[in-house]
Amino acid sequence: MTSSLSIEPIVGDWYLSYGKLFEVVAIDDDERSLEVQHADGDLEEIDMDDWATRCRAGSLQMADPPEDAGLATDHYDDQGSGIMPMDFQEAQGLRANPLEDLDLFE
Repeated sequence: MTSSLSIEPIVGDWYLSYGKLFEVVAIDDDERSLEVQHADGDLEEIDMDDWATRCRAGSLQMADPPEDAGLATDHYDDQGSGIMPMDFQEAQGLRANPLEDLDLFE
């Protein structure tokens, strides 16, 4: 059982703090910060010192994901391109054939 004084942030896990449910989506060890996405889809950056303060204050706890957990992460664009990420099957169908327009007998 995890003590509320030392909850370790884990990418993909859900937490509850100050009445807000969120998922840790990225950890930046160099910047000592976390990127979290709230259940409503809003993104927020939390520095590790704030995370530790929330743990010590007892205002941070592990939580179960919401029933519609996919709704929040469906809107997340980790490349910043504005294009929704696609799965492997979709990407595989976009490959071009480099030899398709090559006529070897001209």
